[in-house]
Amino acid sequence: MLQTVRDEEELPKIGRTSFYHILQELNFTYVKRKRNSFLTERDDLIKWRRVYLENIRQYRAEGWKIYYLDETWVNAGDVTNKVWYDKSIQSARDAFIRGLSTGPPIPSGKGKSLIALHIDSTEGFVDGGFLCFESKKNSADYHDELNGYNFKQWFVNILPSLRTKPH
Repeated sequence: MLQTVRDEEELPKIGRTSFYHILQELNFTYVKRKRNSFLTERDDLIKWRRVYLENIRQYRAEGWKIYYLDETWVNAGDVTNKVWYDKSIQSARDAFIRGLSTGPPIPSGKGKSLIALHIDSTEGFVDGGFLCFESKKNSADYHDELNGYNFKQWFVNILPSLRTKPH
């Protein structure tokens, strides 16, 4: 929001703290959405990562081109963890009468998803390597559709585009 205000030529240029205080004076508060996820760092994962990085260094030194691929997804209802909330709104009816909203709902994790997969290297994304599709199931786990069979089909098609020998 601050960047949007800063981009408006008609508005004065203000700092982050000043903007924060203005929003507080307007009766907004910054709250964090609750999620129960955390990152666990295990000894076996630390060792695995160390060996992986040593191998990558060796392959680079030998002139091999390194490719990276990843997949991700986004639910139709995903929103940010923190939002500005107008504390002056007393109810959904109050917001409706005043022409305001009560803010974005907390996502259920259900519904359609967009699933994406891509491959790249230090030279950028590989031509033809982007796979993106809308899930057909209303499942929280996109792996039902981006499974081994679908991944293999994509991978077999992209293999001819990859350089296999060191330069």
